[in-house]
Amino acid sequence: METQKTLRDYLMLLAIGVVWGGQFLFNAQAVQAFPPITVAAARVLIGAITLSIVTGFISEPSTPHAKRSLSVGILFLCIALFEAVLPLFLIVWGQQHVDSSVTAVIIGSVPIITLILSVFMSKRKGFTVYSGLSVILGFIGIVVLVNPSAGGIGGKFIYEMAIFLGAVSFAFSLNLLERIPHSSPIRSVRNILWISSIPLVIAALVLDKPWLLAWNLEGALSVLVLGMIGSGLAYLMYASLTQRCGSVFTSLSNFIVPLVGVILGVAIRGEEFGSKEGLALVLIIAALAVNEAKLLFRKRVEAV
Repeated sequence: METQKTLRDYLMLLAIGVVWGGQFLFNAQAVQAFPPITVAAARVLIGAITLSIVTGFISEPSTPHAKRSLSVGILFLCIALFEAVLPLFLIVWGQQHVDSSVTAVIIGSVPIITLILSVFMSKRKGFTVYSGLSVILGFIGIVVLVNPSAGGIGGKFIYEMAIFLGAVSFAFSLNLLERIPHSSPIRSVRNILWISSIPLVIAALVLDKPWLLAWNLEGALSVLVLGMIGSGLAYLMYASLTQRCGSVFTSLSNFIVPLVGVILGVAIRGEEFGSKEGLALVLIIAALAVNEAKLLFRKRVEAV
C-alpha cells in the first residue's frame, strides 16, 4: 500500500542527502588523521552516545512484553550487522583496489537492490512500473555524475564484488528497518548504534591500537561531527523516514548524496559545475517525481 508523502518527508529526504553528501568533506580530514576502521568505530560510538543523551530528555513508553522485546532485540542485532558491520568491512576492503568513481556507481545501486528485495520482504507494496522507472532514472543520474572510465567496472572482480555485497547488505538492512516498531525511532536507532559499535570498537582496538596514534585536533573534530550528525542525527532521520514512507522511497537519498558532494565541492573547493552535473540533477529530480507519479495521479482522479 502506497503511503502519501508530505512536505516534511521530502525535506527529511533532502536533509539526509545533504548530511551524508557533506560527510565526504569531513571524511577526507578524518581519514588523514586516523585509520578508516578507527574513524568508523568512533563515528558509530559517538552517534550512540549522542542519541543516548537525547533519549534521556525524551519521555516515551517502553515495550511492555518481554517476548516482543526479545524479537525486537534480534531484529536490532540483524540490522546492526547488515547496516554497519558488514558494509564497513566489505566496502573498505574493496576500495583498496577499486576507484572511488566505480565505488560510487556500485553503491548507487542500493535503491535498485532495495526495491527488488522489498518485493520479497515487504507486506505493503509491490514492484510497480513507477517505482522501477524511478530507481532506473536515479541510477542513470549517478552514472552521468561520476562518469566512470570504460575500464572501471569489469576489472578486479573480487574487490568489486565485495563492494557490491556491501551495497546488498545495506539494502537488506533498509527493508529490515521497516519492521522496527513505530513507537520510538530514536530508541531503536540508539540500540542499533550501540550494537554496531561493539564489533567495530573491538576491531579498531585490535587492528589500529588507537592509543598509539598521534592525535590531530582537526581530525578529531571531524570525527566528532561525523558521529553526532552523520551517524546520530542523519541515521535517526533515516530510520524514521523508512518507518513512515518505506525503504524504497528512503533509499532515494542515495541518489542525492553524490550530487550534494559535487555541489559542495563547487561551493567550497571551487570545482567546475558543467552540463554533466546539470543533467545528473535533472535525472535525480525526475527519479523523485516518477516515484510519486502514481500517487499524484490517484489523488487527481479522486478529486474529480
